[in-house]
Amino acid sequence: MYINDLHILTYVVGGILGLFIGQFIDWCNIRLEKYKNVFSKEFFTVYLKNAKPKYILMIIVAIAYISLLYFNGLTIETIKFMFLIPMLLMAFIIDYKLQIIPNRLTLTIFEFGLIFTFAETLLNTNAGINIFINNLLGMITGGGIFLLITLIGGLLAGKEAMGFRRCKIDGSIRAFLWMA
Repeated sequence: MYINDLHILTYVVGGILGLFIGQFIDWCNIRLEKYKNVFSKEFFTVYLKNAKPKYILMIIVAIAYISLLYFNGLTIETIKFMFLIPMLLMAFIIDYKLQIIPNRLTLTIFEFGLIFTFAETLLNTNAGINIFINNLLGMITGGGIFLLITLIGGLLAGKEAMGFRRCKIDGSIRAFLWMA
């Protein structure tokens, strides 16, 4: 059985992957809040033994993954957003709880954005260099606009008008996004 030219098992696998990633987001949030490494053996020895399922996160990610597959098919863009969605959820949750976005998370978003930018540049022979230039300009302008607002607002107000986390996260997200 096929839906939008994808076998139904693709959607099932995407949903199950979303459930696991949703639970992994909880572990990442616990570790990133304490500025500890996400990938450690404590995940298997401590977390998995005592973890309670985070159903809301699991369902959100599963629905997002199934929706991506439905609307985009199985493309590099879908895979790109399957990496971006959990990282943005982590940033949202940590920012909501602590009013910070860890630099490690922002840097990870930036790194994956660069990886996907280079992958798209190599895969699209006709528009490859345009994708790279658009992403580069998007990072500079996206982060730069908020940097200017932060600096000018700080000068005018005499105190911090807006934190640098907005500049960093916006520039990092722009590494994923490009406009044709």
